[in-house]
Amino acid sequence: MTKPYSGRLCFVRHGQTFANINKVWHGHTDTALTDEGYNQTQLLGAYFPQYLRADVIYTSPLQRARITAEAIASTFNLSVIHDPRLMELHLGDWEGKTFVELTEEGNVVQQLIDDPHFAAPNGESQDMVRERIVAAVDEIIAKHPNDNAVIVAHGVTISIALAHYLDGDTRLWPKYSKSNTAFTEICLNTKQLISFNLSKHLEDSSAAQT
Repeated sequence: MTKPYSGRLCFVRHGQTFANINKVWHGHTDTALTDEGYNQTQLLGAYFPQYLRADVIYTSPLQRARITAEAIASTFNLSVIHDPRLMELHLGDWEGKTFVELTEEGNVVQQLIDDPHFAAPNGESQDMVRERIVAAVDEIIAKHPNDNAVIVAHGVTISIALAHYLDGDTRLWPKYSKSNTAFTEICLNTKQLISFNLSKHLEDSSAAQT
């Protein structure tokens, strides 16, 4: 950044998908939200203004993120901006495999954590994801230096961004695991985590149903 960012920056993970339930890796696969996932997005959209006034909303174009972003945007009468650099880590030929299968095939997930240069056949490495997500975030805040920016994306992609900005080491991305539709705010000027994995909108809904 060439100058301090005076707005606020919030990352949001998409709603629940069938891949989340079945514990399979869908990176660039455009998997759909479950009914519960769609409900999560509606609760998020209704609750979000209590936390932050959004001025601009960027999203991965994959439907699980896009629908989540649109739920927030409708509350503020905003349009969402699609950016493919916000998409999930692409696992190439191994997309659609379960985490159990990926563990049996040489512990792929652990390699993706330990080795920033490791990539599945026709897939992406941690470094490749870091390069594109950081470029996207830096561009967004440069375009909107005084705005509150919301970025709706995916679990691993957001975690890699957080590990980069907060720790300077993307291999630490697993410590930033987040729930579906949870949101996280960071201060890029001070490299501090303001809030993490907030999902009060889901807690309030659960309490109302019991």
